[in-house]
Amino acid sequence: MKKPLKIVLIIVGVLVGLVLLVSVLVSPIATAYVNNNGEKLVGRKLTVDRISANILTGHVAIKGLKLYEDDATTEFVTFDLLDVKARLLRLLVQDVYISHITLENPNVRLVQNGSRFNFQSLIDHFKSDDEDDDDDTPSKWKLYFYNIKLSEGAVQYRDVVRGSNWRLKGLNLDVPGFCIGVDQATDAGLSVELADGGRVHADAKYNMESNDFEAVLDLDDVNLVVAKPYITEVLNVTGIKGKLDAHLKAEGNLDQATEMNIHGRVDLAGLDLPTKGGHSFASCGRTLVTIDRINIHDKIFAIDSVYISGLAGRFDRYTDGNNYTRLSVKKDKTTDSEQPSAESEQQTADSVQQPEVKKPLNVTVKHIRVTDSKLTYTDQTLADVFEFPMTAISIETENFSLMGDNNAVVKASLPGGGTLNIRWNGNIMDWKKHQDIMLRIKGLDLTRVSPYSVAYLGRPFTDGTFSFVSHNTVNNSVLNGKNHIDIYKAEVGKKRKDVDAQMKIPFKTALYILKDKDDKILLDVPVKGNVDSPEFSYMKLIWKTLGNLFVKVATSPIRAIGEAMGIGDSPDFIKIEPQQRDFNSEQYHQFGELAKIVKGNENIKLVLDQQVDSTSDAQMLERYARRNEIVLQYMTGHEGVSPEQVSVTTTMTAGLKQAGYAVMSETMEEIFE
Repeated sequence: MKKPLKIVLIIVGVLVGLVLLVSVLVSPIATAYVNNNGEKLVGRKLTVDRISANILTGHVAIKGLKLYEDDATTEFVTFDLLDVKARLLRLLVQDVYISHITLENPNVRLVQNGSRFNFQSLIDHFKSDDEDDDDDTPSKWKLYFYNIKLSEGAVQYRDVVRGSNWRLKGLNLDVPGFCIGVDQATDAGLSVELADGGRVHADAKYNMESNDFEAVLDLDDVNLVVAKPYITEVLNVTGIKGKLDAHLKAEGNLDQATEMNIHGRVDLAGLDLPTKGGHSFASCGRTLVTIDRINIHDKIFAIDSVYISGLAGRFDRYTDGNNYTRLSVKKDKTTDSEQPSAESEQQTADSVQQPEVKKPLNVTVKHIRVTDSKLTYTDQTLADVFEFPMTAISIETENFSLMGDNNAVVKASLPGGGTLNIRWNGNIMDWKKHQDIMLRIKGLDLTRVSPYSVAYLGRPFTDGTFSFVSHNTVNNSVLNGKNHIDIYKAEVGKKRKDVDAQMKIPFKTALYILKDKDDKILLDVPVKGNVDSPEFSYMKLIWKTLGNLFVKVATSPIRAIGEAMGIGDSPDFIKIEPQQRDFNSEQYHQFGELAKIVKGNENIKLVLDQQVDSTSDAQMLERYARRNEIVLQYMTGHEGVSPEQVSVTTTMTAGLKQAGYAVMSETMEEIFE
């Protein structure tokens, strides 16, 4: 006989025995007997106010029962009335038939200390001496329980180790029928009120023979504070707040309980996880999840929709990690009591010998909507702490899946009136295989990113507006990024002597040169890298690329600005044959391209320095001077370059190998600090 069935039969036998006992004895005698011999019967002090019975009708009533703790003073279980009616003649055909059981105002006190509960001594008292009592021998007994009602019950639960206290009140149970050994479904309904707020209602159907079950759970306005001891045990937060509503239905078979299917909805309002630092690690106004199907065994999580509003979170970066890595409570090393048993070690060995084929986690969500949310990003690894709040965040995605590519649109408002827009297509589980991200930032106040310009380039931004378009792809771990930068009226402050900048470059000079006549800077910054590299950092790649560009601008501004403007033919040297009296079409084209660069940036002055062999005769020197006049007239007259932005000079060199014009530039000396 199976052990659970055997235990039920023992309990029923005790009840029947009590019925027969009190039927034979007069009620006062029966009451006195139980009060005097309660400890022998159950192993603890037991008292009752009154016992009455009628053997003809099979009716017994126990009033005012009190079962105490091991200390014989603290009440463990009490109730006002237990009323039972049985059909005793059915015992002759091995049937236990209870027509009704009524339990009024029961109160149970449960205490857990580690792995031991305060009812352990009761289990030990009724424990069988026969260790091998779990057999599969079919029982001929059939058990029928009808009209089981529990009203206004209360349960107090305390976990000594975790400091948890649960109080349940208004506990009501209604079971129309419960049968064992009979192919008949069992129905049950349970409702309970939580002392901290909320109500729980459950309905269940169960077939004892087939082990098929169907259960419905309803949670109404349940206060999540009851979970505080369990949350703080695993997370570095000071508590949890929020209200939970849910309607969940589970169907399956107890023989394969993990294969049950769950569907329904979960509605969470006012979630808050405060931390010891005074911030909320995360909070959320409302989260509504509609579940199509969850199957733990098959690792299927098919979600119809997820709607989130009012989400607020933080991401704090530190030198040793971030606030997410710090969130988990560190556990002490395994104690002796937690050492694996020989049985578990053998099971582990068996699992190693016969590895189980793991099913992939299959998570799908048809609709995801996040609205009216905010995220604050801080970087505390810099000399000046960077804090960047993003508000009015919205996220939309359809047919999300962990197994394949996904699409999402993210929008947000940035500090100072800026906006953020992200369009993403990529894989979650194998993210290095494929990602495609288009990011657009408009109207960002440059002073907000000063902590990074200080850390990498040594100077803070004091003014400026920044717009940014970035298209990045990752294919098989290879990153390719194209970044277009649009800056207006960028100004930087004095060089910070207290900061050891990661790149030693003439930042202020480069910005000054890059500005066009409208005080704008337009740059295209390509980024390449391998995300598998242990030194990979997208931010460092961006700043390194910008740093190299700034160096080029400061050392060779004409070529750098020409490349930034998309002018590919902006040489550092224009070759001229000594015998030429005028210029050919290619040379005039090169002068024209240089004119475009100068006219586009009033902060630089173009210097065309003709390289002349010092051994040239007077006739050749006159020819060189004439060429200078032609160049100057062409640049100022034909191309329209301001005379203040162009000068033509001559440098005499002995043994000159190549004649022509060296292209140079001049800038205001005071920007070179």
